[in-house]
Amino acid sequence: MIRELKTRTIEIYHFVDDHTFRIPSIIRRTFQSFGESNAAESASSVAYYALFSLFPTVLFIISVASSILKDISIQHQVLQFVNDFLPTAGDLVNQNIERALELQGAVQIVSLIGLLWAASGVFTVLTTNINRAWHSAEQRNFVQGRLLALGIVLILALLFILWIIFTTVLSLLPLLEIPIFGTLNIYDTYAWGILSRFIPSFFLLIAFLNLYRWVPNTKVRWREAIGGATVSVFGFEMVTSGFRWYLTSGLARYQVIYGSLGAVVALMLWLYLSSVVVLLGAHLSAAIAFQLRLKDK
Repeated sequence: MIRELKTRTIEIYHFVDDHTFRIPSIIRRTFQSFGESNAAESASSVAYYALFSLFPTVLFIISVASSILKDISIQHQVLQFVNDFLPTAGDLVNQNIERALELQGAVQIVSLIGLLWAASGVFTVLTTNINRAWHSAEQRNFVQGRLLALGIVLILALLFILWIIFTTVLSLLPLLEIPIFGTLNIYDTYAWGILSRFIPSFFLLIAFLNLYRWVPNTKVRWREAIGGATVSVFGFEMVTSGFRWYLTSGLARYQVIYGSLGAVVALMLWLYLSSVVVLLGAHLSAAIAFQLRLKDK
């Protein structure tokens, strides 16, 4: 009876697998690879390094963006972005960043290099673990890994500068008063509200897509990376929204247990869950690549 049930279950699995573009096989291989590489434990190390790299990264972005755009409001825009981005410790980060900027004074080249080096720590660990999702990828040596991490920090700074320019242009567009359906302004429509809501997710998708495409030390095609990037964006949004709801629901008791360290503990938990999402997306991209290349043979 048990053997017949097992056989029938396997037959159903293969039937569904054959008629759903191998999605069950991709999911099974994703979690199998995720477990074999101890990605859940690796996510904790990524979160640990992320905590120490967070402040240098924000300081570096503020310094570079302020130098390029020559705008005194850059600091406010970056801190506002961090406050919206981090559902756990926006106030904690803002207060410490503002204090650090006051003590730092004029930004020198040496201090920028120091910030860049400190900010790259988390990306060194992250790229190493993303690379492990691809069994055909060779591990980079220390110099290669650090150079790649430094490059990612510089790209993040560039992306944020583009983000500031893009959002500034969007804020100026309503002044054009482009009418549709008579006197209705296009920027007052529901469709425009939805579009503007998903613009941050689009930038996040671009970041994940390039992360999964270029970080693995092996050949990865765009169509193999897009699946993992899309799922990671949804997963990241779910983790952030869910965690924000959890903190505002009254269920969280970090302050009671940890006192003044409650915000730090909450931030660490959010960083860990976000790291799990990023690494899971990498393993998903590798699983998609395995199935696509198996089909191409």
